[in-house]
Amino acid sequence: MTEDSDSPDLGTCCICGEAGDVRALVMLPFKCQVTGHGWGCFVCGLPADGACAALCEVCVPRWQGGAKLQWACRGYPGTEGRVPIGDLTVPHEHDPNLEH
Repeated sequence: MTEDSDSPDLGTCCICGEAGDVRALVMLPFKCQVTGHGWGCFVCGLPADGACAALCEVCVPRWQGGAKLQWACRGYPGTEGRVPIGDLTVPHEHDPNLEH
């Protein structure tokens, strides 16, 4: 959390690189670089190894319109830095056979 806000500090935007108003997370279909520090799924048993990208309020509509991610969160968004999006290559996807 930041001192002047109830929102957690998510670090810099994964499109523009700026630190202001970063409030959105996008779950990516790749593993993050820090095991256990990403998203997972209780339904299909996927471990919490999924990468995410953090976006500022300006870049959310840009991303929805097709802007490309430049970086991804290395692990926890606010504390473990960013990696180039192309460095993520190991798939991390739900198992549709185990979903209800």
